[in-house]
Amino acid sequence: MTFKIQELSIDPKKLLGLSEGLVRSHHQNNYGGAVKRLAAIQGELAKLDWATAPVFQVNGLKREELIATNSVVLHELHFRCLGGEGQAMVPALALALAASFGSVERWREEFVAMGKALGGGSGWVLLTFQPRDGTLVNQWAADHTQALAGGIPILALDMYEHAYQLDFGAKAGDYFDAFMANIAWDAVYTGYQHAVHGASQAFAAGQDDATAAVLIDVRRAGMFEQASNMIPGAIWRDPAKVGDWAADLPAGREIIVYCVFGHEVSRATAMRLRGHGLNARYMTGGIDAWQKAGRPLIAKPLSVI
Repeated sequence: MTFKIQELSIDPKKLLGLSEGLVRSHHQNNYGGAVKRLAAIQGELAKLDWATAPVFQVNGLKREELIATNSVVLHELHFRCLGGEGQAMVPALALALAASFGSVERWREEFVAMGKALGGGSGWVLLTFQPRDGTLVNQWAADHTQALAGGIPILALDMYEHAYQLDFGAKAGDYFDAFMANIAWDAVYTGYQHAVHGASQAFAAGQDDATAAVLIDVRRAGMFEQASNMIPGAIWRDPAKVGDWAADLPAGREIIVYCVFGHEVSRATAMRLRGHGLNARYMTGGIDAWQKAGRPLIAKPLSVI
C-alpha cells in the first residue's frame, strides 16, 4: 500500500469563508505530513523481523500505521467534499438522508450538533454508508483510529484545530458554518453511488424474477408523481419511508423493488429491507430497461396506497 500526495482538486481562492492560506496549509502540512509519516512507518515495517521483534515495537508501529492511514484517507475525502460554493443537494442524496434520518433537516441538525460538540477538541464527523442495512449514519470519531466497522465514509469534516485555527482561532462554530456552505454535494453523491453500487451487486434480480415476487415500485415520490405507467402487479411505496411500510411485507416471500434505472434508489431500498430481515432484491435496469425490453406496462392508478 503506497500513498502519494494528491493535488487539491479545487481552487482554494473560490471557497466561501475559508482562506486560501488556511486550505493550502492544511493540505500541505497536515495531509502532506500524514502521507510522509505513513511512508516512513511502512519503511520501518518492511525492515521488521516479525519473528523476533518485541511486541511493543509491533504494537507501536501498527498503531501508528493505522493512525497515519486513516488520517490520509479522511483528509483526502475532506478536501474532495469541498468546492460546492453553495451548491444544492442532489435529490437522490436528499432521499437517502430522509430515509435514514427522517428528513434532510434532521440529518443536518445532528451533523451540526456533532461538529460543534467537537469544537475546541479534536476529531472527525463522518457521514458514513452502512452496507449491512443500506443506511447512512453520522459517525463521531475522536481521533484517526475510530471507524465504523464495514462503513464507507462519504463526507468528512475535519474538526482538528489545524483545520480552522489560522482563520477562526477558537471559533470552531464559524469554521463549521463555512464548511457546510462549501460542501460539493455532487462529489458526496458520487461517493454514495459508488458505495451503494459496490455493496449491492449480490442482490441484483432479473426481469423474469419479478413474476413470482412481491413487486414494489420505489421511484422517488416526485418521479412517481410525474410518471404515467408502472409495471403490472407492482405497488408503489415511498423509498424515503421504508421504516413505515417494511413491517407490512410478507416475511416468507421474495421482494423485488425497482426504480427508474436500477441505480442507488432501488439498490439502497433493497438493502434497507434486508436490514429488516426481508429477502429483498432490486431489479437490474429498473422500469426503463423493462420498457425497452418490450414488456407490458399499465397506467398508474389514481390511488396507489
